[in-house]
Amino acid sequence: MNADLIVLGSHGRTGLGRFLLGSVSEAVARHARCSVQIVRIPS
Repeated sequence: MNADLIVLGSHGRTGLGRFLLGSVSEAVARHARCSVQIVRIPS
């Protein structure tokens, strides 16, 4: 795709939970060639 923007939701995990489960949003943001908007989903 030739996207200009990627918008993703995030649960906002921190600490051990983030370490064990990883963060898909973070991985996408690091590797994307366009802008990435990460929106925190309230729990």
